[in-house]
Amino acid sequence: MKIALITDYWINSDGGGVKTYLTNLVDEFENNNNVHVDVIFREGEDKENHHVPGNKLLFSMRSFYILNRIRPNVIYSQGAWYCLLGAVLYRILHTKTKIIHTFHTEPSHKLPYLGKIFIQLLINKCNYVTFVSKALKKKNEELLGLNFRNVEITYAGVKNMKVSSHSELEGFRKKYGISSDSTVLLAVGLTALKHKADGAKLLIKAVKTLKNKYDIVLILTRDGFYSSELKNLVKKEDLHENVIFTGTVDDPAIPFQICDIYTHTPLGEGGVSIALLEAMSMGKPIIATSVGGIPEAIEDGVNGLLVEPNYVDIAEKIEYLLNNKDIMAKLGTDAKITAQSKFTWERTSDQFLKLSQ
Repeated sequence: MKIALITDYWINSDGGGVKTYLTNLVDEFENNNNVHVDVIFREGEDKENHHVPGNKLLFSMRSFYILNRIRPNVIYSQGAWYCLLGAVLYRILHTKTKIIHTFHTEPSHKLPYLGKIFIQLLINKCNYVTFVSKALKKKNEELLGLNFRNVEITYAGVKNMKVSSHSELEGFRKKYGISSDSTVLLAVGLTALKHKADGAKLLIKAVKTLKNKYDIVLILTRDGFYSSELKNLVKKEDLHENVIFTGTVDDPAIPFQICDIYTHTPLGEGGVSIALLEAMSMGKPIIATSVGGIPEAIEDGVNGLLVEPNYVDIAEKIEYLLNNKDIMAKLGTDAKITAQSKFTWERTSDQFLKLSQ
């Protein structure tokens, strides 16, 4: 089977969760000897695939040209209209080719009238439309007003993370001044987007309410547009000893292994965060806001704790776990079971391949 994947974001781009989703999915496809994937991408670097820089319409036209060269059996288009347009034009000429279009992110605004008609015409040419969470499907239907048929939910998966050595873990602790006696909270990727940074602010305020009672440290990894704003808040609240900004870490497994509780508190979420799934796969107890696709992975009180998006509730849930270590351990164990049984790239790739037949 020859697959063409058309995407805005690919390797070595700032595509965040979309890039991670697609690169992991393609890696899984490559384990199948009967599948060959060509990637047509707008942002990133990959000499083995097809980089098409330029404006959106040019990207669509050049994608159409490349599709005519590679002659795929199925096209996986991602997100934006300009990733789908070239695929639709190709299918008009090659009617046996299937199109599977995937939505990854929440829409930010309603479509204008003519834009809605245009996008609906493109969607109608797809064999299947997939969403990375049920919540994302509902949000797109409500805000965009589009009609989707033949819909599937194709969750992200998670890979087994490597186990870091004792010396690597101690080196990380020493670098950032984290005592082995401290309770470590971790949040990954809450610095790039406003709805995530606002969630990080809630965590920072929760730490402020707990710091005099507990030896507690919050680690925020990755650099993003809102990093400076968050650092200024930490400075204002005099929390420089309790909140640590690492930027992008060379080995992302280390902070996951060091943390005692994984805290995922965005005010909005499209799919199911891959970082959340990674924490679950490592058996970490989860505290997360009940937004977007998060409740599709976390069942409150079963494999994690869901909280309202306010710092008081977050602080109360952190304190509850610290005072109930047996419950904390069980939540982590059940989170790991959920990740291993429901969220795997093998499962997601099998879904796509079945739709492609």
